[in-house]
Amino acid sequence: MIFSIIGGASGVGKTSLLRSFSDIKQVNTGDLFQQSMSLENRDEIRKGDWSVLEGDVTKKLADISSESIRSKKDLIIDTHFAAKIYGSQYRIGLKEEYLYQLGKSILKLCVNEMLTVNVILISADPHSLLTRRRLDRSRNRELVPSDCYRDLRYNDVYSRRYLTAFRRAEKNIGMNMPGLKMGYFSVENEAFDLSEMQLISILRR
Repeated sequence: MIFSIIGGASGVGKTSLLRSFSDIKQVNTGDLFQQSMSLENRDEIRKGDWSVLEGDVTKKLADISSESIRSKKDLIIDTHFAAKIYGSQYRIGLKEEYLYQLGKSILKLCVNEMLTVNVILISADPHSLLTRRRLDRSRNRELVPSDCYRDLRYNDVYSRRYLTAFRRAEKNIGMNMPGLKMGYFSVENEAFDLSEMQLISILRR
C-alpha cells in the first residue's frame, strides 16, 4: 500500500495535479474541517480557530486510513502543511502529536504488510502563485505578494515535520517493520506535464 500526504500553499495546483490520480482514494483535510465547523465555504476555515477540531479531524483520517489499509487500497491525503489561524498567524496544519498518533494507528495495522509512506510538498515560484490566485475567481484567497512568499515558505518548513512525526511513530511502536519505506519529496509545479510525471513516478511505484 502507498499512503501519501500531499500538501502545499493554496493555489500551487494540487487539485489539478491530483485529478490525474482519480483512481486512488483521496481525502481532503479542508473538507473534513469544513464539515466539522459547519461552514458553507472552505475558505472561511482560516478565519476561525480550527485548531480545536484537530482531534476530531485526526480521528476521521485514522478511520479512513484504516479502511483503506484493510481493503489494501492506496490513499492520498490532500492538505496544507501550513495554514492560517484567525486569518493571521501561520502554524502547522496538524500538530505533531496528532500526526504522531495518526502515524501510530496506521503503522500498527501494517506491521506485516508492505507500506510506503510519502510526504510530498507541491510548490511553485511566488510570482506564479500570485498569478494563479489572481486568475482563480472561484476561491477567496490572499492576493498580496508577501502572503504568497510566506505561504510557500511555511508549507516548506512544516511539511518536513510531517515526516518527522511519522518516523517518531515508527520508533515508538516497538515493532520491526521490514516492509516499511518512508520518503520526502518536493515537486515544483511550474510545468504541469513535468510535475505530473514526477508525481506519477512517486505514486505509482
